[in-house]
Amino acid sequence: MRALILCLILLSGTFNAAEFYVNGGDPKAKDANPGTKEMPWLTIQNGVEAAKPGDTIVVMPGSYSRTAVKKSGKAGELLTIKGFSAPSKAHVDQNKVFDPLKPEAFSGNPQLNAVSQGFDITNAAFVRIENFEITAVTKRGGVFFEKADSIQVVNNFLHDLNPPAGQAGGIISYSNENKNILIKDNTLFRCPGTSICITGQNWLVEGNEVSHGTNCNTQTGGNVGGEDAIRFFGTGHIIRCNYLHDFLDAEQFPGSKPHLDAFQTFSTWRAPPYLSFASDILVEGNYCDNIGQMFMCEDKHESKFGKNMVHHITFKNNVFRRAGAYAFQIRSNSDNFTFVNNVVAESYYGPITFGESSHHATVLNNIFYNNRREQTKGERSGTVFSEPTSLPGSVWDYNLHNYDFKYPPKSTVYDLHGLFGVDPKFVDAEKGDYRLQKGSPAIDAGDPSIPPPSFGGKRIDIGAFEYGSSYDELFVKFNIIK
Repeated sequence: MRALILCLILLSGTFNAAEFYVNGGDPKAKDANPGTKEMPWLTIQNGVEAAKPGDTIVVMPGSYSRTAVKKSGKAGELLTIKGFSAPSKAHVDQNKVFDPLKPEAFSGNPQLNAVSQGFDITNAAFVRIENFEITAVTKRGGVFFEKADSIQVVNNFLHDLNPPAGQAGGIISYSNENKNILIKDNTLFRCPGTSICITGQNWLVEGNEVSHGTNCNTQTGGNVGGEDAIRFFGTGHIIRCNYLHDFLDAEQFPGSKPHLDAFQTFSTWRAPPYLSFASDILVEGNYCDNIGQMFMCEDKHESKFGKNMVHHITFKNNVFRRAGAYAFQIRSNSDNFTFVNNVVAESYYGPITFGESSHHATVLNNIFYNNRREQTKGERSGTVFSEPTSLPGSVWDYNLHNYDFKYPPKSTVYDLHGLFGVDPKFVDAEKGDYRLQKGSPAIDAGDPSIPPPSFGGKRIDIGAFEYGSSYDELFVKFNIIK
């Protein structure tokens, strides 16, 4: 009976569904047409306004203006707007370093792709945006949400967006009324401002590649501000299996002193209403490489008004490689921070610092490898609690450090069961492959109170990759291991 009900639910989305076509390159195209493949519509906007729940609007290669989506589908009957095929990226050199003194933006390729100037999704629900090349936008970044629910943004290529000053961003949300948003398998390259900004409730941000973010308009070289890969606010979000890499000082506006972060969140000094807060966030399985700082958070609101606004943020099974400063700065009043089974390698100063009153932290089963790499002589420091007020309720144990150190002093509250001066025996640390080789001392060496995975050994391992698991798909998808 349950199977029959499920089939009926799935089929209910297909009874009245129709497929329509938009083809700006067809001389016969006009919005008065019926929207068939032979007699297509001219604009995406017309297609959206004509469509009903369950309909799919197929957009053929060509150049299209910005689209306002204010209509909704239904549960099981998405309103789908999709490019005819996955966008080609061959015309954009994603390894080319942007020169702010000689700005030059990559153009879209309307011969192969459905090239859009972006989407505004407002007061809409159950909508899917797929297979677009989004560039040269006219306002508010590539995809903008306001009072949106159950929206899917999948397999799009966003680059060189260059909106007007003050409206920078890639996939962005400023309202806490956006919820149940899926951001999956998109590529974001050279997005001025924050590449992905999450607010509201219950977002899933998965399988995206984000690189070469900048605070410059890549066409004019002007300063637009903001340059983080992902900022998250709100509650209930999952951010997993993304590849964030190469956010470079050289690509920022000259003299702007950018603060480049892979992830960032915070609260502000503002009195109610509370516009910025973050709680119950899970960040797992991401690979972050060559970014100024991997994560920074701070709860300024709690410092002034006493209301706890930044808490219960969890990082697990991630790789953080080549941070340009401290990899993690958990600043004041960011309590109940959890950091479990990660690898932090090659950070310029060190892995983690905790500011005042960031109590009840949990730091378990991590590998800290070759950090403080700028220090060529003298004593190297390890991971640190920078303020004693962060120690109450905190647990810091079963971590592996590939070099020993005297600071911070080891005690019963600091890695009592940790491994110091031990080679973790990675598959290839030089290339960033931090999987464990057979015989690694990290195998079966994690906290015994945490159950191992079903395929694992006697105990959970230390590090991001459980020995015997396969992360080849992640590496191959993003070409991480060259």
